[in-house]
Amino acid sequence: MVSSFAAMVGDVNIYMNDLDNLELAEVEIMIAEPKSRGKGLAKDAVLMMMAYAVENFGIHVFRAKIGESNGASLRLFQKLGFEDISYSEIFKEVTLELPVENAKREELLVLTANVVRHP
Repeated sequence: MVSSFAAMVGDVNIYMNDLDNLELAEVEIMIAEPKSRGKGLAKDAVLMMMAYAVENFGIHVFRAKIGESNGASLRLFQKLGFEDISYSEIFKEVTLELPVENAKREELLVLTANVVRHP
């Protein structure tokens, strides 16, 4: 007998809520399960979600807002190419952005090539 078990370890979200810029999306990730952190799951999930948003919604700029004390998330987004654009003293939060130029777009779309799609 073969059995398998899958558990949710967190979530990744894309918000497209800037009515003045329909090509901008905010991305966020949370790996809630501590034993699942540091394994590359957040990176893979963010990249796949970004690829989906580029391919299906024409997103050209991604934004992330991260608390200054969340060093792991800040490092993750910086490794992905996001750059600091502002800091909120009130919220103690860094805002980062990543424009999706042609090379980055192609890189993201390659990620979706092997994804199983359901009709």
